Amino acid sequence: MELSPIDYSYNDYHSLTLKATFYKSFSSSKDHTIIYLHGGGLLYGQRNDLPVTYINSFLEAGYHFLSLDYPLAPESPLREIYQETKKGLQWFLTEYHSSLGINSNSFSLFGRSAGAYLALLLAKDPELPKSEKIISFYGYHTLKEASLQRPNAFYKKYPAMPEKIIQKLIGTTPIANGPLQTRYALYLYARQTGKWISYLKASEKDLAFFSLTQSDLAALPPTFIAQSKTDQDIPFQMGQFLHEAIPDSYFFTVNDFEHDFDRQPSAPEAKEAYEHLITWLS
Repeated sequence: MELSPIDYSYNDYHSLTLKATFYKSFSSSKDHTIIYLHGGGLLYGQRNDLPVTYINSFLEAGYHFLSLDYPLAPESPLREIYQETKKGLQWFLTEYHSSLGINSNSFSLFGRSAGAYLALLLAKDPELPKSEKIISFYGYHTLKEASLQRPNAFYKKYPAMPEKIIQKLIGTTPIANGPLQTRYALYLYARQTGKWISYLKASEKDLAFFSLTQSDLAALPPTFIAQSKTDQDIPFQMGQFLHEAIPDSYFFTVNDFEHDFDRQPSAPEAKEAYEHLITWLS
């Protein structure tokens, strides 16, 4: 299928225009949209980072696909990152017909890593309609996990980045486009030093509010969870906890892979994960 994405602007946040990219399925459409949020520790990443192979698999199965911008930390604090992400979903809920030309605003939330975290928060939000399903690839549900608040042993193996260089990567105005080539060093430094949570500019009250409790998880819709057992970023135990706490969940696991095990669509394990996902969705 030839991809024909269209970009839309969904909100102006200070000096930043936040955008969404929409792919319409013409393959016996289910009139259901997969809404995607990218990963990157809330510090880097781009809305169009999902390989087209995976997007095509959704379209061919009859699902529309929408990817959303959101502002990045530390230029924007966690509370505002969430609020703008929420506005992106609200834009879809009101503009699905007039702007996107589809007949239903039925949706499922899909995120990878930090995007999965945001998806879980949106699914919990009582002010929003319920997501029909959730797709969490190596995601997390809380920022209060102790291992996320201290230096990460895996990242400490890399050469230490001087703080002066890191500070030059941080802008003075909001951004939503954080390319791997330039912004990954910021995430690397944040995890090496244990400063990641501080870069989100979240108070203790925020950390509690923007974390899901076991009762929150128990109320979530059906959820597909995928994670490597050797994930160096997010403890595998967090994936296990999600699987145990969400009553209707499917846990797809791989062995001996890093955090974003689906980075290369040609990898057999990545292909298998998305095949299982499409079957599960249907």
